[in-house]
Amino acid sequence: MEYRVLGRTGIKVRAVGIGGEGFEGKTYEECEKIINCAIKEGINFIDIYNSNPVLRTNVGKALSRYSRESFVIEGHLCSTWDEGQYRRTRDIKEVK
Repeated sequence: MEYRVLGRTGIKVRAVGIGGEGFEGKTYEECEKIINCAIKEGINFIDIYNSNPVLRTNVGKALSRYSRESFVIEGHLCSTWDEGQYRRTRDIKEVK
């Protein structure tokens, strides 16, 4: 599988990654299966756009069994989870 460099960071990631919407509505066990399969197949780039705390907890727990150097997470800044919905905001208090 092909590697690409992220901008000027020097960080190499695979050309194929995982999109965060694939984790939406999944149990921890389902997230774990997706992560395990991805890592096994050499995928090391995960886009977690969603600010859903349950989704992020499930993905984080599944990734915790791997070394931090084995994957790259892309997160979206300026987003929050508001009454069950992803929402963009520039209010840093809300983001925190």
